[in-house]
Amino acid sequence: MSEEAVFMTRDGSIATIHFNQPAKRNAITIEMWRQMLHLVGAADRDPSVKAIVVTGEGGAFAAGSDIEEFGQVAQDPSTAPAAAEIIHQSEKKLHRVSKPTLAKISGACVGAGCGIALCCDFRFADTTARFGIPPARLGLVYSVADTKRLVDVVGAARARDMLFTGRILDSAEALSIGLVDRLVEPARFEDAVRAYAVMLADASPFSVRAMKGHVQMVLDGAKDDTPETRAAFADAISGPDFKEGHAAFMAKRKPVFPS
Repeated sequence: MSEEAVFMTRDGSIATIHFNQPAKRNAITIEMWRQMLHLVGAADRDPSVKAIVVTGEGGAFAAGSDIEEFGQVAQDPSTAPAAAEIIHQSEKKLHRVSKPTLAKISGACVGAGCGIALCCDFRFADTTARFGIPPARLGLVYSVADTKRLVDVVGAARARDMLFTGRILDSAEALSIGLVDRLVEPARFEDAVRAYAVMLADASPFSVRAMKGHVQMVLDGAKDDTPETRAAFADAISGPDFKEGHAAFMAKRKPVFPS
């Protein structure tokens, strides 16, 4: 196990980014945001990485920002803009990374932890998971980007409930409102996450990258194709991934995509 506060491991074509401050339930420091930004970028640039999992060590995903550090920032307000910028850039990088991402959530997933999970394409949780967004209990403000990601996932009314009250949701309620995509008993959690990550990694990276971009375009307000997206559809038909996918389908074998 690495001693780094944030580190990355590899399992074939799956990269996993680990938060590793279990004594603080993986409360996220500014330096941890910087490390996450670097590691997500490294995984995105590595052509051998096909899927990215984000998780926490020691029984918690992440219990929010390091409030002790935030208190220190409050003593010198001139440092707040830089802290806000690194958080924004780190979340944006994870949210817009070209590869599929999956948050693997046990225990506390609160505040910044919930924000990070919402940056991922999928959120899998075990039954120990607990969720909350507590800025209203601390006199802080959730950013517009974070708020949009929450509203996109759970809708405006449920987002207001979470944001205005700061209450903690158990895993069953999180599943019922769509905050969690899949809920699994702890004994089966590791296998369930890996099996799904393998499915993501086995898909055509070319197709996933394009369709992930299209989903984001819709979330950003797009209602119809552009000349570029129409061209992408046409180009795919003559591209190497479809050639391999078609050949594998006809031969009844598993495809090995070149992209």
